[in-house]
Amino acid sequence: RFNCGTGVAVITSENKIKLGNWHSVTLFRDGMNGWLRMDNDAPMTGKSQGQYSKITFRTPFYVGGAPSMYWLIRATGTNRGFQGCVQSLGVNGKIIDMRPWPLGKALSGADVGECSSGICDEASCVNSGTCTVSKADSYICLCPLGFKGHHCEEALTLAIPQFNESLKSFASTPWPLEPQNYLSFMEFEMTFRPDLETGVLLYSYDTDSKDFLSINMVAGYVEFRFDCGSGTAVIRSEEPVSLGQWHELQVSRTAKNGILQVDKQKPVEGMAEGAFTQIKCSSEIFIGGIPSHDAVKKNSGILRPFSGSIQKIILNDQTIDVKHDFTFGVNLANAAHPCVSSPCANGGTCVPKKDSYECDCPLGFDGQHCQKECGSYCLNSNDVKTALVHRTASRRVLNISRQGDSTTSLGSLFQCSVTLTVKKFFLMFRWNSPVESYNLGSGIASIMVNGSFSDGRWHRVKAVRDGQSGKVTVDNYGARTRKSPGKMRQLNISGDLYVGGMKEIALHTNRQYMRGLVGCISHLTLSTNYYISLVEDAANGKNINTCRTK
Repeated sequence: RFNCGTGVAVITSENKIKLGNWHSVTLFRDGMNGWLRMDNDAPMTGKSQGQYSKITFRTPFYVGGAPSMYWLIRATGTNRGFQGCVQSLGVNGKIIDMRPWPLGKALSGADVGECSSGICDEASCVNSGTCTVSKADSYICLCPLGFKGHHCEEALTLAIPQFNESLKSFASTPWPLEPQNYLSFMEFEMTFRPDLETGVLLYSYDTDSKDFLSINMVAGYVEFRFDCGSGTAVIRSEEPVSLGQWHELQVSRTAKNGILQVDKQKPVEGMAEGAFTQIKCSSEIFIGGIPSHDAVKKNSGILRPFSGSIQKIILNDQTIDVKHDFTFGVNLANAAHPCVSSPCANGGTCVPKKDSYECDCPLGFDGQHCQKECGSYCLNSNDVKTALVHRTASRRVLNISRQGDSTTSLGSLFQCSVTLTVKKFFLMFRWNSPVESYNLGSGIASIMVNGSFSDGRWHRVKAVRDGQSGKVTVDNYGARTRKSPGKMRQLNISGDLYVGGMKEIALHTNRQYMRGLVGCISHLTLSTNYYISLVEDAANGKNINTCRTK
């Protein structure tokens, strides 16, 4: 029924409903004309009386009944509300979320029950899967990490996680460090491939305040939202992203200022309202979805789970490994990607590169799939992730004699990790020049030998530290010296010696260096007479092969 103001139109379905069965009803009105169709019956048409063709609505939209019986009788001709279930409701192509506000659009209601009670009584989810209602007459099993299938019956090893909105997929991981390490600054990098235009990529919040941060897909655009407790910042990409393609995302927050960049789009900046500048997130980091909408902050912008794939997540230069760092997850499958088939041999690790991949090869193996054994005399570091790890003892005076074939303008030759994070020793290349850098705990000393050494030839580098004094010599160039500031004189080294690079080099060098050495290393000596056999003495290594002969 509808009335434009001058007479009622009454349109009746072709057939009667069947009690206890589901029916689909479609209504359409254009001016004075309307039609109704139930299920697959023929549309029934009708027309309102008079000349008026518009309807003005001044009351809320009621479903299943109305609070005033007078208006119910006057408009519908009946004094009874609906008894049954409503599974979905759409108006002009938009699905209406009938959950209570703020999760849904329902403003109020009375005596509305749950149609799906009892649906999970007969469910048989295995492998610790739990049943949940997906529709009023159907269910899905929420499968834990490592299992998939309608009843969680199939085991899998997660490589490239695939998220599915219809399966309520999500994963969670703890913050790598304590919350106070992210109060004023945090940066996320992510590589993702969306299948639908809307969904949450990442979310975390504080249970005791308004603090939160979220990264969402909204109608094809990427949104970065955060709240320091006094107002929400909403930063949206200038252009939408393409579905079914890999995209690179970077967001950062410093105090109440935020920056969002997607692919090669122009970075977009924004600022949170109010005076507060710190964010404390007490919850875990939720990826691709959330376990419950009850804890969603009002302004987080989260509408639905993410559908698509995520292959890389980096927080403050620290990689979140989907295989080892996900502590909980629901209905995660593997995306269609070469890494899923484990193409790397001999213990190599498959590293996804959007639609392609690279193999990180363990020490002693080389090749596209780590299928080749390589020699052990002279080493060629041929990738930005190269590293040799050697166990070292503490030494107060550290003399390093190194002969290297420099073929790049930037790269860390080696680093000693130490007991105290403020005490470090580096021998590096910066702008084609060797640099000795050390920190005894009271300030950094850096010594650079000017000149260009990225010429593909062998060079002999000697770096010496004695107390606070340091000296670097390259080939026949004159020695360069410097003294570290402060009063500290000892360098306590109790960790590993990294040669050629290290894992997460940007994190451990505070972004002084973003990649390892590309070149060759030979004849590494400590304290003038302690010769290190680069391969035989190595405790670990990655992507190292034999140096070419010149």
